[in-house]
Amino acid sequence: MTSTLILGGGFGGLAAAHELRARLPEHEVTVVAAEDHFYNGFAKTWDLVGARPLEQGTASLSALHRHGIRFVHTRITAIDPAHCRVETEAGPLSADFLVIALGANTPPEQTAQLRGSAHDLYSADALPAMRTDLARLDSGTLVVPVLGTPYKCPPAPYEAAFLLDDYLRGRGVRDQVQLLVTTPQPMTMPGAGSEVSTFVADALTDRGIQLRTEQSVQTIDPDARTVLFADGDRLPYTLLLAVPQAVAPQVVADSPLAGEGGWIHPDRETRRTDFDRVYAVGDCTASPPPKAGIFAEGMARVAARNIAAEVDGGQGDRFDGTGYCFLEFPEQRAATLEGNFFAEPKPDVRMAEPDTDTFTRKHAFEAERLRNWLDATPT
Repeated sequence: MTSTLILGGGFGGLAAAHELRARLPEHEVTVVAAEDHFYNGFAKTWDLVGARPLEQGTASLSALHRHGIRFVHTRITAIDPAHCRVETEAGPLSADFLVIALGANTPPEQTAQLRGSAHDLYSADALPAMRTDLARLDSGTLVVPVLGTPYKCPPAPYEAAFLLDDYLRGRGVRDQVQLLVTTPQPMTMPGAGSEVSTFVADALTDRGIQLRTEQSVQTIDPDARTVLFADGDRLPYTLLLAVPQAVAPQVVADSPLAGEGGWIHPDRETRRTDFDRVYAVGDCTASPPPKAGIFAEGMARVAARNIAAEVDGGQGDRFDGTGYCFLEFPEQRAATLEGNFFAEPKPDVRMAEPDTDTFTRKHAFEAERLRNWLDATPT
């Protein structure tokens, strides 16, 4: 019997596991992850603004066994791609194939600066403190700074700003709170192009949300509640909800798989690495496309189909760079940023006007994955 070891229990890991299970009924599929649960990233923002508790959109990875997929809950400490083997805190594991889907991490030096009234917007562990500070915010300055590039989910800082704006209006304190988004990039989303970026920038302006582009954060002083930018400008804040830079997981950066920047650089279409029978998908790989769940899912399905082709001699597949991201706007509206991120000379990305139908589609997107992958239903 052949086997595959999938490292990571996020979008990429779960999509690869289920695709393999469907295509190779006798194949042994194992998912290894440090976390024992899964949720969509945007569910954290819904929790923050009181739309829905995170636990209502969270499912246990232990449900994988009901699909014939083994789940090992442990932290991976070393990767040996030459032998399709990993070391973990629970002992060594090996298989005939490896799929690396370990996502991306936050730089420790950024984490160290996020304390007091400065929080990691992407951290589920920080949600209780963020909710408390947000509920107490009646006046002052609320800053959503992008701390560096790349970062996970390019629309997320702007989506968070829109939902925070809605939340503050609902509490009747929006006029007393200055709301800003800062980014080191020249526009909101360079990867989506100038037209989409301008649309988002105009929507922020329409809601009275200040956008500061080309603002690279040098340091955050949580004691003085001040952001220092590389150009010397200082920005005092009352509450700061930071979007951290994404870096390769240390176990990846320390492995023979690591290329420039610590990222894995697989073939962008087949997702094969330089090591035989080893594939890499999602946020732990070099961009493009954007570091977002739907792209990790698409890459993972391709990797799984190519593994299946290696096992049974069938037809393989290629990832074409197409996909989409949701961007939620106030008043329960949403839009999709959709297109081909492999297009030359630049990505071909489009965004329609936000509407309530796309907001409903976003909920359905979450529900479908929780149901199909982990037998769960968000409430």
